[in-house]
Amino acid sequence: MKKWLTAIALIGAASTLLAADYANEVMAIGVGARALGMGGAFVALADDSSATYWNAAGLPGINHFDFDFVQQGSGSLSSGLNMDQVDSEYMFLSGGMNLGNDLGAIGAGFLRYGVKDIPYVPVQTVNAGDAPVTQGTFDTQDLGLMISYGRKITTGLNLGLGFKYLHGGTVNLPGGDATYTDYGLDLGVLVKFGEWTSNLKGLNLGLNIQDLYNSGVTWENTPTDPTDAVSPNVKLGIAYTPDFDFLKLSKSKWNLLVVDVDTKYSPVLLLHYGTEFWYKETIGLRAGARSFLGSNDNGGASYQQGTEVSMGLSAHVLFLTVDYSYVNYELTPMQYLNMGITF
Repeated sequence: MKKWLTAIALIGAASTLLAADYANEVMAIGVGARALGMGGAFVALADDSSATYWNAAGLPGINHFDFDFVQQGSGSLSSGLNMDQVDSEYMFLSGGMNLGNDLGAIGAGFLRYGVKDIPYVPVQTVNAGDAPVTQGTFDTQDLGLMISYGRKITTGLNLGLGFKYLHGGTVNLPGGDATYTDYGLDLGVLVKFGEWTSNLKGLNLGLNIQDLYNSGVTWENTPTDPTDAVSPNVKLGIAYTPDFDFLKLSKSKWNLLVVDVDTKYSPVLLLHYGTEFWYKETIGLRAGARSFLGSNDNGGASYQQGTEVSMGLSAHVLFLTVDYSYVNYELTPMQYLNMGITF
C-alpha cells in the first residue's frame, strides 16, 4: 500500500498512467534536499548546482565546481525518521562549474525516478460485477538529462538557458511497455537589486520559464500513440537575505524569506515559502511550506489540497556538505538526503 501511495503522491496530477502531464510531473517534484526543505522556494536563490533545474541564471553564483548527489526515501512520522528507509527509487546528480573571466557558468543534472512492483489490474473484468483481479506487477521509470548555461549580462542581471531531455514509461507491463520522449528549453532570469543600490542589498528576484519551448510528450506502444502538448510553467520568486550586523559578527547568513509562485496548475497557483539560517557556514537549518491558492477548473470551488510543510538541516565541513530534509506531502511524507562536494 505504501508503494501505491508513494507513486500517487509523486505522479501528482496524473490520474492514470497515460495522462497528458504524466511525463512532466516528475519534473514538477523539484530537486535537491536543500531546496525541498524550504518548501521548493529556490528560484531567486539558486546558488548551488541544482540551479541547473531551478534557475540557470543562478549558476554564475556557484563557487568554482559544485557537485551534488541526492537520494529520496519514504517514511512517516509514525515510523520515525529512519534513514534506513532511504532507497534508490529517486536519484538526482548535478554538477556546476564557474568558468571565470566573465565566461559564465555551466551546469548539468541527471534525474532518475522509478516506482517498483505496482499491481497490474486490467480495466475490464471477465464478468460484469466481478472484482478486479491483479495480474502481476510492473514498474515505472523516468530519466531526465539537463544541461544549462548562465551568465552575468550586466550589473545586477543574470540570464540562463537550460535544455532538458526526458525518456521513460513502464517496465515489464503485461502486453508491452508504453514509453515516451520529450525535450524542452527553460529560460532563467535573476535580478540582484543589491548590485544597483545598497538600500536593496540582499533582495533578489528570480524568474524561470520552464518549457518555454517543448516538443510535446510523444508516446509509443499505446492505443493511440499521442503527442501531448506541454504548456509553459512560469516560476516567479523573491528572496531576501538581510545584512544585519549580528550576522556579520557571527559569520552567519540568513535567507530570511524566500517565496516562489508557479503557474503549472493554472488557474490555481502553487505557492512555496521558505527560510534558511546558516551558522558560521557550518550548520544550516531551514523550514518551508507549499500550498495552493485559487479555484479549480469547475469554477468557484477552492482547491482542496492542504498546506504541506517541510524542514531540514545541513552540516558543512571543509569541502563536504550533507543536507537532509523531511517533506510532509499530503499523501505520504518523504525524506531526502543530499551529499555535496564544493571545490
